[in-house]
Amino acid sequence: MPSADVGALESVRVCVQCVPRTYACVMVDYVLHCPDYVADPYPTYRVMAEESPVWLQPETGHVYVSRYTDVKSVLMDTDNFSNNRVQDRLSRVPDGIPAQCLASILHDRLVMTDGPRHRLLRGKVSEAFTAGRVRTYTPMIRDVIGDHLDAIDWPEPVDFLNEIALPIPSKIILLVLGFPPADFTQLRQWTSDFYSWLASSPDSIEVRTKRAMDATEHMRDYVTDRLRNPPAHAEGALLHELLADEAAGEFTDDEVVANLIGIVNAAHETTTSLMANSMILLLQHPDQLQLLLEDPSLIPGAVAEVGRLESPSQIISRVAVRDLDLQGVNLRAGQLVAINLAQANRDPDVYADPDRMDVTRNGPVPLTFGHGEHFCAGTALARRETEELIAMLLPRLPGARILNDPIEWRATPAFRCPRELLIEFSAH
Repeated sequence: MPSADVGALESVRVCVQCVPRTYACVMVDYVLHCPDYVADPYPTYRVMAEESPVWLQPETGHVYVSRYTDVKSVLMDTDNFSNNRVQDRLSRVPDGIPAQCLASILHDRLVMTDGPRHRLLRGKVSEAFTAGRVRTYTPMIRDVIGDHLDAIDWPEPVDFLNEIALPIPSKIILLVLGFPPADFTQLRQWTSDFYSWLASSPDSIEVRTKRAMDATEHMRDYVTDRLRNPPAHAEGALLHELLADEAAGEFTDDEVVANLIGIVNAAHETTTSLMANSMILLLQHPDQLQLLLEDPSLIPGAVAEVGRLESPSQIISRVAVRDLDLQGVNLRAGQLVAINLAQANRDPDVYADPDRMDVTRNGPVPLTFGHGEHFCAGTALARRETEELIAMLLPRLPGARILNDPIEWRATPAFRCPRELLIEFSAH
C-alpha cells in the first residue's frame, strides 16, 4: 500500500483470513479479534506487513508497525517515542470509577518511565536479573523445578498451565525477590486480574477494571507488609537491596512497591507463556524435538526459536512524543504506536522460511523481549527457567501428546498463551 495520509483514506473492514483481498486503493481495517485471528494471527500480520507496514487502526487511532527494521527503529528512537503509556492505559477506565490505585502503580513502574529516571530504576532493578546473576540462581532454579516435577502425578494427564507453567515461575520469582514462595497462588490470581485489565480483552471493561483495582490494592498491601516485615530469608534478595536503596533516599516507597508488583506481574505472564508455548511447539514438531533429544545443548536455541515463533508478548506500544512522519504516515504527539513483535520476528526479509521452526536457526536476534533501552530486564531469567524445565522434561517428551488439540488461545492480542494445555506425558 503506498504511503499516504491514512486519515484521508476510505476504510474497509475485513478479516483477511476469511475474505479474498482485492483492495488496492482503500485502507483495510484488519480485524484483530475474530476467532480465526485468535487461533492464528500470523496470516493477518503477514498481510499487514506486506500491504500496510505502517497501518492506522480506524477504531482506536493506534498505528501498527510490523516490519523488523521499522520495529527495531521505533524501539531504539527514545527521542521520538516514549514508554510512558500511563494516560493511554487509564483512558480505558470507565467514567465514574476512581482508579487512583491503578494510576499510582503505573506511574512509578520501570516500564512506564523514560530518560534518567528510567535508567536509575533500571540500573537498580536489573542488577538482580543480569545474565551473570541469573547463572548464580541456576541451582535454586533446578531445585524448584525438580521438587515441583517430583510431585506431579505423571500417569494422569497433566494440566501443564496450572500444574507446571504457572507455579514454577511464581515460586522462582518470589525467591529472587525475597518473598515467601508459598504465596504464589494468591499472587498469581492478582496478577491475572491485573493483566486482564492492562491488555485488550473481550470481557467487560467495567468488570475488568474493578477486578484490577481490587487486585492492585491487595498486591500493594501485600508488598507494603513485606517491606515492613521482610522474611528472614530476604537478605541478599532484591527486596533487601531495594529496601537499602529506599533508606538511602534513592527510591520512594511508591517506586519500590510499584516495581516489585511490576516484576511479579511480568514474571508470571512472560515466563508462563514461554514455557507453555515451548511445549506446544516441541510436541507439534517432532523432528525438532528429536534434535534436542540427540543434542540437549540445542535447548537454548530452541527456547529462542519458540520466542521468535510464538512471542509471549506479541504487541507492545510506545507513544509519539511529537508530531512526526513515520514511513509516510503522519503521527500526532500523544498517538500510540503498536509495535508488532510477532510479525517482526517472522519478517521474511530477515528470517529465511520464517514460519518454519528450526532450533538450529542462526541470524539476527529476535525481538521477542524488545530492544534498546527498554529491553526486558527479566529476559535471562525467563530463558534460563524455560531451558531448565525443558531439560528436565526432555526424557518424558517422546510419545507425549497434547490432548486439547486444536489449542484454544487466549483472546488477548498483546499476549500469546493457551487457555488450557492438557498433556499426556510418556513414562520417565
